[in-house]
Amino acid sequence: MLPPPGGPASPHSAATRPGPQPGPALLAAVLVVVGSAVVGLIAGLIWAAIAPRVQYQVYTLHPPTAYATNPETSAFIAADGWYCVIGLLGGALIGLLAYLFAVRRYGPVAMTGVVIGSVLAAFITSWVGHQASGAQGFNALLASSKPGSYLYAPISLGSHGALAFWPFAAAAVAGGIGLIVMLRDRHEAPYGWTPMPGIDSFRLRPYTADQPDSGQAHPQAAGPDGRGGD
Repeated sequence: MLPPPGGPASPHSAATRPGPQPGPALLAAVLVVVGSAVVGLIAGLIWAAIAPRVQYQVYTLHPPTAYATNPETSAFIAADGWYCVIGLLGGALIGLLAYLFAVRRYGPVAMTGVVIGSVLAAFITSWVGHQASGAQGFNALLASSKPGSYLYAPISLGSHGALAFWPFAAAAVAGGIGLIVMLRDRHEAPYGWTPMPGIDSFRLRPYTADQPDSGQAHPQAAGPDGRGGD
């Protein structure tokens, strides 16, 4: 069966078909990065609200010095643990939304935005959580408190390796969904078929030359003189 005019097998279609436009893809990647930064900002506020803080007791004011009331407290580890949980959830959210609105349409360029945006979100969460838990005024509060007073220190990320949870989760979700969709489409596609231009827009199954006979009579091939063959 001959391919449809202007189809993938047509030598003229390859020369006239427009290539991918970088402008929309770059815009999608930028929007993914901006959206990821917003997710990181919200995640930082959540981290500051739920992560435990270490209690300190003021020892002296010259210079201002305070010591943890319980040096063996698990609050340090718990703060990092909550950051990891938030990083996994936030990164997965970035990957899911980015795939639905950008990656499945613009491909690798948007995926680059996912990686960059999730790394940016990781640092924003760490910084916002530290500031929102009282980092800005803690030194002034320590200097003005009386010896023996109790203070709660702002949270901070102790293990910088936890930053990797954001890009790992985002890339795993976006890339994993893309891989599943690709394998599904490959499994459902008939063997040896060539998609017609625009067939994905109409969500129709492609026509193949090897389709089983449906009972309808096929037109006979025309001979050199224009009449049907016997």
